[in-house]
Amino acid sequence: MKRIFTLITILVCVFLSNEYVASQESSGPVTMKEVVVTGTRFEREIEKVPANITIITGDDIRASGAQSVPELIQFLGGVIVRDLNGNGNNQVVDMGGFGESADRHVLVLVDGRRVNPIDMSGVRWTTIPIENVERVEILHGSGSVLYGDNAVGGVINIITKTIKRKHEFRGEYGVGNLDTKKGTMEMAFNHGGTGIQFGFNRFRTDGYRDRSEAQRSNFNFKITHDTGGVISLLFEGDISSADYQWPGSLTETQMNQNREQSLNPNDQGSDEDMTALMGLRADFNDNGVLTLNLSRRAEDRESDMASWWSFMCFDVTTHGITSQYVLDRNLFSRDNRLTLGVDYYRTDYEASQGAFKGAKTNKYDHTRTSIAGYVQNECNIIPSLVLNTGVRYESPKLRLGGDLGGNLVEREIHKGEWAWNIGAAYSLNQNAGIFGRIYRSFRYPTVDEYMNLFTGAINDSLRHETALGYEAGVRISKTKRVNLQMRLFLLDVDDEIAWNNTTNQNENLEDTRHMGGELNFDIGPLDIMRFYGSIGYLSAKFTSGDNDGKKIPLVPEWKGNMGIRLNPFDNLTMRLQYNYVGKRFFGNDYANTQKKMDDYGTVDFYLCYKLKRVEFFLNGKNIFNEKYSDWGFYNSWNNTFNYYPMPEAIYYGGLRLNF
Repeated sequence: MKRIFTLITILVCVFLSNEYVASQESSGPVTMKEVVVTGTRFEREIEKVPANITIITGDDIRASGAQSVPELIQFLGGVIVRDLNGNGNNQVVDMGGFGESADRHVLVLVDGRRVNPIDMSGVRWTTIPIENVERVEILHGSGSVLYGDNAVGGVINIITKTIKRKHEFRGEYGVGNLDTKKGTMEMAFNHGGTGIQFGFNRFRTDGYRDRSEAQRSNFNFKITHDTGGVISLLFEGDISSADYQWPGSLTETQMNQNREQSLNPNDQGSDEDMTALMGLRADFNDNGVLTLNLSRRAEDRESDMASWWSFMCFDVTTHGITSQYVLDRNLFSRDNRLTLGVDYYRTDYEASQGAFKGAKTNKYDHTRTSIAGYVQNECNIIPSLVLNTGVRYESPKLRLGGDLGGNLVEREIHKGEWAWNIGAAYSLNQNAGIFGRIYRSFRYPTVDEYMNLFTGAINDSLRHETALGYEAGVRISKTKRVNLQMRLFLLDVDDEIAWNNTTNQNENLEDTRHMGGELNFDIGPLDIMRFYGSIGYLSAKFTSGDNDGKKIPLVPEWKGNMGIRLNPFDNLTMRLQYNYVGKRFFGNDYANTQKKMDDYGTVDFYLCYKLKRVEFFLNGKNIFNEKYSDWGFYNSWNNTFNYYPMPEAIYYGGLRLNF
């Protein structure tokens, strides 16, 4: 398979080089004017950002058939997604190859607001309904200068819908196998500078395996007001709830007997999430733009792991204040943009744990307060060359508290850290550009990495991670015929945190090196036909300690996809796509002494027919019933391999209304 991907890479590069040469001879060149916000936290032409940013539009989202953001982005080169339950809950996104701790090395934002938790529970993707997403921007590589903690391997910025038409109504109803049903509704009104929109959606499925039922509901609204002068205002809110079951793992023997079975008859969980945000934007024209956002998020979670004799309740509240000032003004007759910002977040975390529902044997009371300041400057050294430099200082203060069966534990940890970035973007011409950068990033331990939830033991010696990264890439955009993004990177991480089975705690085990390359391309030889795909290569290894030279578990070296989109008629769209994920070591196998998890390939398709204001669609995933698991662990104490089987063929279809 490696040879196949190498051959594909060579063929694609040859084709693109021919297209690039041809672009120099053609008339009517097209300037790249696509605007992104993730790379600078402010609107910016993508060719002026010295980083690899992938943009997924609303049309792409609808055509994907994805029911969650991880499912949407899992086919990008360099992005690995693992689903513990196969029903959209407990999904983990890995960027950069961090294996078991992947979700703590990728920062997730919703309209620029952090949603990563302060514990190891991971991002609650069920509370981010894909139906309310207008656009997703993925920053490949560190974003620590602008965003701070967690932004080591990448940043995912989810931008929700803002409907600008005077009146608009959208609806969708769909059904699928596994007793899957979904309904959505969106309405918007805009008049005299004031816009009001709201939406509701509900999704449920029985899931592929026994005990994998899941359902979620969401209500969201957004109010915008432009005063017609300097000030514009924003107020938005979101209420989400989710209930789901956990089917658990299967041994190899159990999976071969019946991969749909579950041995956990009572494991389940629920999430409730309420978010409110108020924003102000003041545009002073030549004197810059000031933005201020206030946010509050309240989470109420329950985890009933009856098979492990553990029931936990979580009550988490986060307040945030973010402010930013951007000044576009010439410096020595050169275009220059100065960005100054301050971020403040406070999270109050209360949890209880017992052997059964209602029991509160252990209680936890943690508080994390973080304040950070950053400055970034972008200067056009020459018209075609942008130099980007930035620095951030973040100062988190963590108070850990616990009552473990009457044994009181309390500790304070306060350690500040710096991040910096030096990058440049050079436009070869109006259709192509290159970029490169060097950066330093960091990640702080979560509260339950510091404190063991079952014993209350605190690891005082645990240090936060730091990383030094290098990357370079190229972008080519020739009208609608060719779009290419390529990135090479190397990231050295000091004090990477991992679980130690011997000491039963998280420790700074070994330093690691993450290096590789990503290629995403979209080629349209004809107006009615497009070829697209991605290829990712990743080498993630320990570089010191007992496992020096060993590969990080759960990280495949190769992954990719290739597909074709056809539009034989204006109102008909068809897509066929092949996806591949390579072999990787099982979780916990740090010494690489056991067998690898099998590689796998799946095939998806999508059909959409538009009839005026109505769309009829059908989506199929893994249509050839590939039997695979994207998550597995090795248990040394009984020498078994535990698998989490993924679904075979899934079909979902329905209709959409647009008025």
